[in-house]
Amino acid sequence: MRGRLAGRVTVLLLAALLLAAPVSAQQTQQVPFVIIWFLGFNTTQPPFDNVTARRAVAAALDRARLASADDNVLSHSFEPPGCLAHNPGARPHPFNPEQAKALLAQSGVKLDEVGTIGLWSLSALRRGNAQAELQILSANLSAIGMEVTLREFGTYDAFDRIATLPVVKMSYWGIGAPMTLCAQESFFEDLAHSRGAFNKFGYRNAELDALIVQAIRAGDRATKIRLYHEAEQKFLDEAVVVPIWYYVVR
Repeated sequence: MRGRLAGRVTVLLLAALLLAAPVSAQQTQQVPFVIIWFLGFNTTQPPFDNVTARRAVAAALDRARLASADDNVLSHSFEPPGCLAHNPGARPHPFNPEQAKALLAQSGVKLDEVGTIGLWSLSALRRGNAQAELQILSANLSAIGMEVTLREFGTYDAFDRIATLPVVKMSYWGIGAPMTLCAQESFFEDLAHSRGAFNKFGYRNAELDALIVQAIRAGDRATKIRLYHEAEQKFLDEAVVVPIWYYVVR
């Protein structure tokens, strides 16, 4: 499973755009290239080993405002229109600060005991409108009583080495793929499966893994898509990753 898509259809980390511009420029001139962006949680460490705490943060995020900060498209599904597993009926947690506070109280997490929570992002994003997104995120979390400090990782390789260490609680990043490729194969599995190449969240769910494997092995496209949609909704309900926006480079 690890790297199945990354190896066979060259799904690319967004680093290909931000940190290897000559390569990405050649690729995006040939075919449209989609970028998806999200907030992810380290599910191996408190407080976000607690699913209710993750749901609280998901409800605290003004995703529409985050998407519009840089004229991106609000994302409800992990894969945008045109990609195999795009789910127009996906139901992410709606923006509701009061519900977020209620969920946080229900979680039993004591913010005064948790202290400052690190929010990590790629250092190359600390400019322009991307900086505005980080400020919006910080304000959203502050509104429900969370104290956040912005932290940086220099490259995705560096992030990979620390992603599930206690110092990392949340991360704001993305991945990309040529549209022609994501139309044929899903990259959702690489985020959600326990051995997915881009699962940097420490998330393990045997039921979800089995559903994803069924989708991969399904013989007809309609069944494959239905199974991916079911798997994605489970992943959304668990609030391991919160989809924020997508953008198509043409």
